[in-house]
Amino acid sequence: MPRHVRIAICQFASEQPAEGSVQSNFKRLESFISSAASDNANLIVFPEYFLTGIISEHLHLASEEGDWIQELKLLAKHYKIDVVAGTVVEKSAKNAEHLFNTARYIDKNGNVLGEYQKKHLWHPEKEYLQNATEEHQVFNTDLFKAGLLICWDMAWPEAFRALLRQGVEVVIVPAYWTVDEVISDHDPVGTAEKAWLDSLLITRAYENECCVIFVNCAGPKEQGFLGRSGVALPFKGAVAHIESCNEMMKLVDVDLDILEHARKAYKIKEDLETYYPER
Repeated sequence: MPRHVRIAICQFASEQPAEGSVQSNFKRLESFISSAASDNANLIVFPEYFLTGIISEHLHLASEEGDWIQELKLLAKHYKIDVVAGTVVEKSAKNAEHLFNTARYIDKNGNVLGEYQKKHLWHPEKEYLQNATEEHQVFNTDLFKAGLLICWDMAWPEAFRALLRQGVEVVIVPAYWTVDEVISDHDPVGTAEKAWLDSLLITRAYENECCVIFVNCAGPKEQGFLGRSGVALPFKGAVAHIESCNEMMKLVDVDLDILEHARKAYKIKEDLETYYPER
């Protein structure tokens, strides 16, 4: 029986940090969830930092661990849709001075099925965030075997390999990937950065025989926002792509049966244990 999944990728523009922006962002998030549910989507994915934007100079906006999860669980249950609401910066329950960037997968019944704290921090994030040290984990949903990564993790093939070894089918990557910090004389308008990001999406899908859902933030081009959210599959490449940096939601119908065919054809997961056995 075909395994068709309808995914809503929401390239969301977070209002930048301010006391009133959190509630405003959350209300707009609900409107997108409602719309996706009306369009019979099984899953909606939002970008990294959806709730606050970058909070490096507004650390007081960091949440207590799990603060917003109850609200998100209620939305998922009310609209009967699985939700990955990007990431939320949270205080550690063990040490309130330690902040983690956390993504969660919530199913349509309001259950948290998977949680991931960002491991590979972008350089400025190291000044105020802790990187996770736990191993990458795959978890089961009613739709597929899932793994969560965040933004700069895309640049690390080791993260995807850890998930592939566990049989991941869909890797979900909320992101806040901008070009302003890497603009140089070598790439003055970010053309190469866009090409790299596009190629990462497709390459990670092919080399790990999985579906990759990459959802980036939206925002003004002159501030370095890239957009370029998308979904990629082996054999197909990018089956959905948002080239602009504007806020928008796109529905993507995916047939996950293609993953079985990819693993029979490429045998990457099968050969991984032969060539690179775990020690």
